[in-house]
Amino acid sequence: MPYRAAQHARRNGSLAPPKSALILGGGLAGIAAAVRLAQEGVKVHLVETRKRLGGRATSFTDPATGRTLDNCQHVLMGCCTNLLDLYERLGVSDRITWHRRLHFAAVRQGRAPVIDTLEADDLPAPMHMTGALMGFRCLTFLEKLAIARAMLAMMRLSVGDRAMLHNQSFLQWLEAHHQPPGAIEKFWHVIIVSALNTPLDRAAADYALQVFQDGFLAHENAYLMGLSDGPLVNLYDRAEEVIRASGGEVSLGLAAGKLQLERDRIVGVKTSDGRTFHADHYIAALPFDRLLKLCGVELLKADTRLRPLDRFTTSPILGIHLWFEAPRARPVMELPHLVLIDSPLQWIFNKGLQTRAEAGLSERSEGNGDRAGSQLVQHLHGVISAADDWVEAPAEAILAMAADEVRKALPCAADLVLAHGKVIKEKRATFACVPGIDHIRPPATGAIANLLLAGDWCRSGWP
Repeated sequence: MPYRAAQHARRNGSLAPPKSALILGGGLAGIAAAVRLAQEGVKVHLVETRKRLGGRATSFTDPATGRTLDNCQHVLMGCCTNLLDLYERLGVSDRITWHRRLHFAAVRQGRAPVIDTLEADDLPAPMHMTGALMGFRCLTFLEKLAIARAMLAMMRLSVGDRAMLHNQSFLQWLEAHHQPPGAIEKFWHVIIVSALNTPLDRAAADYALQVFQDGFLAHENAYLMGLSDGPLVNLYDRAEEVIRASGGEVSLGLAAGKLQLERDRIVGVKTSDGRTFHADHYIAALPFDRLLKLCGVELLKADTRLRPLDRFTTSPILGIHLWFEAPRARPVMELPHLVLIDSPLQWIFNKGLQTRAEAGLSERSEGNGDRAGSQLVQHLHGVISAADDWVEAPAEAILAMAADEVRKALPCAADLVLAHGKVIKEKRATFACVPGIDHIRPPATGAIANLLLAGDWCRSGWP
């Protein structure tokens, strides 16, 4: 966290106690830094290019329906302690619904889907998932044994040993631990592609291992999945109140220009409306490519953290909103979510039954069957991570594929009509967690003492 980095720097004498901070970027990292500093009495000014806070984890207004939709389904895990801390500070923890049961569907051609459930039992961690894993019907007995052996190897792996594996891919690690193709495709691939948004053959082994060590093996609640019970943007409303209550400011729809450097300090930032903002300290909570555009030649020379910004690569995510007609007032999907195995569509999230009016859709004029039922639709949200194979496809093709995969996974939807669909393409959703990436991920503090960096791509200790 940038605030903790600042604390450490002050203890070591490199930073004076801050009186004011200009934070560039209103994503989760920028919000977290701004709220924490504001609560410590620092006068904060948060500047965000978009009209809403939240960055890539926010919502938008669908022009076709006028409804607020999430750009993609964002998931919180029990091990995400910093994000949990932010939600506590914002007073929105009660808006997160937690799921102890994770539902998996193996979609097999011409056969009914096999539904498996992953849930911790009464055994102490790290053995609390053993019973659920052994009960997975989509895995063969030999595949289960192979996965158990790999999990045991993970349990024995220290943090230092894990770091030594950073320059190899997770697929290489799996193959070295004799994982059969079925276990790789039906288990390891399903979890890691969703967690890291990077395919197994490109994902750094230590990052993938950390997902399992911290997210599944550390303690019995680490794997719990939390979902917002409303649009993501609603989680951040309180942030503006906290900042302004402490004498700070939030500027939305305002783009930052060059970071102005004098000697070894940042002295100001000019914005798109011609103003220049000044502060004691500056936190750049921006995507790496956006930050690079703000850095002049002299700043790149002065601060080695900024020089590799053009070496990061990205990985896309698709969010797919689907509304199926529900003619008999019965839900198309009753489970809260499904993780799909052997499917290009990786997740389905249940957003509930809605009237056509609630969904922003025009009402049906024909009176076939039960008229009241025909006015209901089921809102489902599909997700494809590491979506390189689909990101350039037309929206119509993506919707057709997603609807087809839903019908395979949910037999009751086989004959239902897709009333409306919306595809959101996050082409640069995350940085790619490739082997060797830690060599260019920068720390929060560096040569420019009053410039701190924040964001998922920084060296945060997390993938």
